[in-house]
Amino acid sequence: MSATNTVTRALGTLYRRIFHRQEDAHLREIAATLQEVPLFRHFSSGVLREMAQVMHVRRYRREEYLYYEGDPGMGMYVVKQGRVRLLSGMQTTEVREVRQVLEKECFGELSLLGNFRRMETAQALTEATVLGFFSPDLKMMLKRNPQAGAEVALALARTLAARQVELLQMLEEAEGKEAARRLLHGALQRYLASDIGEEV
Repeated sequence: MSATNTVTRALGTLYRRIFHRQEDAHLREIAATLQEVPLFRHFSSGVLREMAQVMHVRRYRREEYLYYEGDPGMGMYVVKQGRVRLLSGMQTTEVREVRQVLEKECFGELSLLGNFRRMETAQALTEATVLGFFSPDLKMMLKRNPQAGAEVALALARTLAARQVELLQMLEEAEGKEAARRLLHGALQRYLASDIGEEV
């Protein structure tokens, strides 16, 4: 083997080691961020690493929009740095801030479990770095590591179930128990009669 080939192979090995170290540090940083998100706090390090491998890092300037109300929902976001605000009524003159999403909080998770349109507009309130986790990423996890993917899907389902219970209680206080139940079951029937979420 020539000296040139030896040097080339040595440089290639060194490059791969450095690249893998950088990649591992990047994945560890993402996994550490996810561990601080309440939705994922109870996940094992293995599941967090699986998620970190499919997360997409996105950076936004101050006042830049992530998505608009009515857009197809592709997935959820986790705020790594900065703040994002959720706005309602962008198509009218009465734009209202629904809430601010702080660091280590997530939003948009409903769209991971069905073909739902965005119910609000998301705008970076400051310069922001967010982690995107989209429907194809969840499907990939379910194929590559079914146990990890199922754990993520179950955590999302539990969160949405808890929200439904809270909303039902609020409806009961405002409209009465029977009216709240009718609204809930009517919404379910409309969902089942549509093709929303056929492919989850």
